[in-house]
Amino acid sequence: MGNGIHISQKGKVRRSHKKAEQKNVILTSAKYLNDYKILLSFTSAGMRLSTLVNFLPLFNKYVKGENLKYLDPQRFRKFIIKNGNIYWGRNEDVIFPANLLIKQKATSLSDKEEILYII
Repeated sequence: MGNGIHISQKGKVRRSHKKAEQKNVILTSAKYLNDYKILLSFTSAGMRLSTLVNFLPLFNKYVKGENLKYLDPQRFRKFIIKNGNIYWGRNEDVIFPANLLIKQKATSLSDKEEILYII
């Protein structure tokens, strides 16, 4: 799939964590807020960054077939942070790499956090 969003098939090797490491953007934590909104916290070059992401448009655009089951609110809340990315499913069925979830023009945030919105 385009734009670095990976919808995996069982048994395939995933390269999304390598891309995140290359950009030095690592997803460190995530907190479900409501609906399909998750507050993501990143580290990048010693900076702490936070961004509020509405995953509904991303799911509607990139997730197809049997993976649409993760749009169910109960399943959506069961995301996992691993290798600096966020994913759904034991087999990493839906993966969103960290470097695509953070706004590219992030400013330096030494000791404070700021919410950046993806447009």
